[in-house]
Amino acid sequence: MRKTKLFTIAIFIIGGIVGLVFALGIAQFMYVTGDDKFCVACHIMEPMRDAYKNDIHGGNNKVGFKAECVSCHLPHDNIVKYTYQKAVNGVVEGAIMLFGHPEKFDWEARRKESKRYVYDSGCMHCHGDVKNVIADNMKAFLAHRDYFAKNIDKTCVECHEHVGHKNLGFHLRDKFGDLNTTK
Repeated sequence: MRKTKLFTIAIFIIGGIVGLVFALGIAQFMYVTGDDKFCVACHIMEPMRDAYKNDIHGGNNKVGFKAECVSCHLPHDNIVKYTYQKAVNGVVEGAIMLFGHPEKFDWEARRKESKRYVYDSGCMHCHGDVKNVIADNMKAFLAHRDYFAKNIDKTCVECHEHVGHKNLGFHLRDKFGDLNTTK
């Protein structure tokens, strides 16, 4: 009877340790694959990274705060959506890099579809305080009042068109030449 009890306790302890190591491994993987260093590993992302570094969101601000790529380009509604979209993005973008010709994409045209790959939940994850009316943010609240009241059907990037990547058009032309300006 005593051996059974010890065995059960040992199973719980070992299972807990294995679960903890597994969870920490997944958390570390999610962390290291979420910043610009990882994203620019696909060389096609260099213009996006360069424009990001010049932007407020890329650390070009008074305090040096940086939003990571996944802060804007993954949904923050819940962990299931976040993980699913991260996996989909990884597979699709990896396949494009291996089998496609991303250097021939019309990146300027893709910028116009930014609401497909920039999530309002990501914006609100950092800027959610705009929703709470206080004296310090009255001006920002009033500018977004219709959005919060759902009186308009626009996403954040439909109003804040060039947010996150300052002068991206310049960096795209620098990398790809006129390919992106003729279309």
